[in-house]
Amino acid sequence: MDVIEKAVGRRAATEFIQSMELNSKMIDTPLICVSDPSNASSWEWSTGLDSKPKHSMADLKSRVAGARDAFQMVEKDIGTLSGGIKELLGSDHPVLESCAKYFFESDGGKKIRPTMVLAISYALNSQPSVVAVNKAPLSATPSQKRLAEITEMIHTASLFHDDVIDKATTRRNMSSVNQVFGNKLAILGGDFLLSRASVSLARLRNLEVVELLSTVIEHLVKGEIMQMKPSSSGRSALEYYLRKNFYKTASLMGHSCLAAAVLGGHSEEQQRAAYLYGTYVGQAFQLIDDALDFEGSTSSLGKAPLADLKSGLATAPTLFAVEEYPQLLSLIGRKFELPGDVDEALSLVQRSQGLQRCRDLAQVHAERAIEAIMTLEPSPARDSLVALACKVVTRTY
Repeated sequence: MDVIEKAVGRRAATEFIQSMELNSKMIDTPLICVSDPSNASSWEWSTGLDSKPKHSMADLKSRVAGARDAFQMVEKDIGTLSGGIKELLGSDHPVLESCAKYFFESDGGKKIRPTMVLAISYALNSQPSVVAVNKAPLSATPSQKRLAEITEMIHTASLFHDDVIDKATTRRNMSSVNQVFGNKLAILGGDFLLSRASVSLARLRNLEVVELLSTVIEHLVKGEIMQMKPSSSGRSALEYYLRKNFYKTASLMGHSCLAAAVLGGHSEEQQRAAYLYGTYVGQAFQLIDDALDFEGSTSSLGKAPLADLKSGLATAPTLFAVEEYPQLLSLIGRKFELPGDVDEALSLVQRSQGLQRCRDLAQVHAERAIEAIMTLEPSPARDSLVALACKVVTRTY
């Protein structure tokens, strides 16, 4: 205190010490609610296991046909996404840079995550009160556009790591990064993507958004650990599986949409709508992915089918099928390791209602996403988000 007082005076020194004491009390104090299925105080999250779809598949397809396509609406901003990310990934190590840029050079992938971030930004920024001030409907701010890039970088980093863990050989209709560069560089490339995403995140200069997206990275790790040690049967297995899906897939989508609302300075009600929309679309997206793993081909999926069974994983179609064919439990318990296990599991799942129940549950989540986003004021962007939720569950790839 004496040294500071001599330097700046008694009053300034006292104010400085008081501010330091205040700051120390705020360490580890959350700035924003970060949702988590295990946290009862977080925004609502429901498995949907007790619900049935309210609409027919024909109704959903008609909503897709009748609204503006979200991918086309944000096409201009998405068109610069890969280029923007590649600029962020410049490195003085050419091999590491090539590894990190691998998927962005081909500009492949569905890009549903950045599309959601941009479309939700358009919808929120199209609210009458916002348009009255900004005079710019159907647009995203520079920080929201950068958020879309960060979201895709985090997602791609998780793919690098997942493909090493799963020993994958293809991704997005091309050789997986671990096949091209080896496991060590694939892991380091994923780490490099996360580090550059973190720097870009910090430069948004919004502490709430930093906390949201940092927690998402923690959730990705949590989800991977849960996937390694699954619960094998019954309703608890399905609830466990859906919580794992939240961590691995839905959290990034939901919290990225929430972050877009925070960056736009929108109300808590609008933030909640954005978060619930992203989370429920994320759950629906993963459920349909799990169904397509049984139904698709390498060309349609961009990776080998039955990848989950071959990796020893029991996803929703298999867990639902257990209720009709309990003999699946022994296959799940040994992670489909014995010769013929994968073929037997496939046969039992196809004979069961597992695939249809998986698709029905995906539709329940998509309908909840639609209910959440319909609380926003009408706009072409909001309607495109409704159509996107429908498209997620009607897709065949």
